[in-house]
Amino acid sequence: MAHATLTKAQGIALLKELTSNDAFRQRFTEKPAAALLELGVPAETIVNLDPACLAPVTDLADAKALRDAASTLAKEGAHACLTMWVPTLKL
Repeated sequence: MAHATLTKAQGIALLKELTSNDAFRQRFTEKPAAALLELGVPAETIVNLDPACLAPVTDLADAKALRDAASTLAKEGAHACLTMWVPTLKL
């Protein structure tokens, strides 16, 4: 079995949905796999996620913490590009 992960875009979409849609948030806590499928995550990805990721959620973070996480994740790519050291070839 492969170990799947969500893409950055899927992660951001999930976090945003969890902070803005109370009905989705409730569905996610009860059946994470069904909520991820609803969000558009491919079934192949979902079945290959770590089983712990698909267990019912009893302690989901509050909306502010999830918004902060979505913001951090969205900025991650820019931060990586800005801090990347490009090697140079010296002959």
